[in-house]
Amino acid sequence: MSPRLSEPRKQVRRVLALAMLLLAMLPAMLLAMLPLHPAHAQGQEPVKIRIPITDAGFDGQSGEYTIEVQEGALVEITFVWSHQAYPLEEHIMVFEGYKVESDKIDAGHREATVKFIADKPGTFGFKCDLECDLHDHLQKGRLKVIPRGGGGGGASFSATTLSLTPSTWATGGDPVNITAVLKDANGAPVPKAEILFTIAAEFVGTKGDMEIGRARTDANGVAFFEFQPTLGIKQHKITAHFSRMGIYEQSESSVQIEEVGMPPVAYEVAPIGLESIAHWAPAVLLVVVLGVWLTLGYVLYQAIAIARLGCRK
Repeated sequence: MSPRLSEPRKQVRRVLALAMLLLAMLPAMLLAMLPLHPAHAQGQEPVKIRIPITDAGFDGQSGEYTIEVQEGALVEITFVWSHQAYPLEEHIMVFEGYKVESDKIDAGHREATVKFIADKPGTFGFKCDLECDLHDHLQKGRLKVIPRGGGGGGASFSATTLSLTPSTWATGGDPVNITAVLKDANGAPVPKAEILFTIAAEFVGTKGDMEIGRARTDANGVAFFEFQPTLGIKQHKITAHFSRMGIYEQSESSVQIEEVGMPPVAYEVAPIGLESIAHWAPAVLLVVVLGVWLTLGYVLYQAIAIARLGCRK
């Protein structure tokens, strides 16, 4: 083989090798070119804010105190008990509009953290929910959520699982105790969550869900509700609803309770006024009769008087 032919072949091999290398690197290059999105709530780095609670108020301010976060951000706000002159003060902080509240902080438990996704733009209040000496100074907290411009996603809510267990699946009209358990995607309990209970009902031919009560989960993610059958139907479909809260996504679950007897009537309407009529009806009847007789007597008296006057003439 001549030297003139070997050199071009070497160049071809080099080109092919470079092409193979580029093909191998192509997936990584494409991934690097993709637009970045905020991470999910489980992995996103949260915006961490610490707020000392001092003798003057939020971070030493007795007036309005405002913090700002971006819409869609995963937020962790830690309240720090920092009193000097009020050793017996204790606080529970609640956020209006986000349905989250902190654990209680006091001299023995100095820090409490709330964690939520700021998914609603606007300005929302937060305050102390306990009657403390500094109560008036801890009512003007403001959370300002700045709208996210240009679209894009924010942190994702953690999935939840809501399960229901009744004390019995059939009742003859007696109360049924229902246990609701709320857990996150990792099986950890979700505390301080409000559970709404509804029952499938029919109103004037229209079917829908009627609220029958609410309960709140404890530290173990458990809520208890007592259901009293009152609708007079054979099957009671009860649904528990958990609305989105903090970093947790909404969920619901249903159970069906069989009615084996006639349940008590929810409302008993007595005939209007019959009881009272039974007491005073005889007296009214006597007055009416006497009135009629007096009227007749007066008419007769007038007639006799007129007749006598005519005779005299």
